[in-house]
Amino acid sequence: MSPIEQVISAAKSIAINGHTPSVALIKGRVGKVPMPLIVQGLQQFKALPKSEWQAIADFVAPEQKVAEANEIASIEVIATQQQVMQQQVNELLQRVALLEQQLKDKAL
Repeated sequence: MSPIEQVISAAKSIAINGHTPSVALIKGRVGKVPMPLIVQGLQQFKALPKSEWQAIADFVAPEQKVAEANEIASIEVIATQQQVMQQQVNELLQRVALLEQQLKDKAL
């Protein structure tokens, strides 16, 4: 999807949600698209009749795809870390039990 198509698609998404598409709202959705392209895309969208909106592709934020991939990776990393920490907790519990037993033995 070209940057102009992203802008037009974002404008459609904003309009469908009941808001008036603006440069600021579109910039917030598309991210790193140059401002002149945002203005050009917004002008093109405003020139389209509502009947042609259906031909416009649905907007998918570029960061959303990356965020979903990072989220999956993050969950896997967290799960691995949790397993390691659980193993460490178990080892510490064993050490504490051993030390308590040694204290009992010395007290007698």
